[in-house]
Amino acid sequence: MDDVQRAYDRRSAEYAELLGSMDAVHPADRALVDYWSGFITGRVLDVGCGPGHWTGYLHQRGLAIGGLDLSPRFVDHARAAFPHLKFDVGSLDAIPAASGALDGVLAWYSLIHLTPGRVPEALSEFA
Repeated sequence: MDDVQRAYDRRSAEYAELLGSMDAVHPADRALVDYWSGFITGRVLDVGCGPGHWTGYLHQRGLAIGGLDLSPRFVDHARAAFPHLKFDVGSLDAIPAASGALDGVLAWYSLIHLTPGRVPEALSEFA
C-alpha cells in the first residue's frame, strides 16, 4: 500500500481539484449512497476518504462520520475543507475503532487497490 499512498500524495491536489467535490459525483452514485445512508443510525467511517467530499456530504445528511485515508496530503485537504470533522491518516487494514463501534463503513472506490485475495480481509476488518 506504500505505492498507493505515494501515488495519491503526488496527485492529491489535482485529484481534489478535478474530483474532490460533490459536483463531480454522478447523480446515480449520489442516489445510491443516499439510499444506503438512509439506513444508518450510528457512527460511520469513510475509509479511503480522499479529499473528504463524501464525508462532508454525509455529515450534512445527518450522519456522525469521520474519514480515514492513507494519504497525508488528502487528510490535510479534508481537514482544511471540513475542519469540524475528524480525519485520520491510516489504512483500511487497521481501522482505528473498537470492534462493533461503527454502524457503517463507506469505502467508495477504496477496495480497488487491493488484490482480489485481500478483499475478504478488508471486509472482515470492516465487519
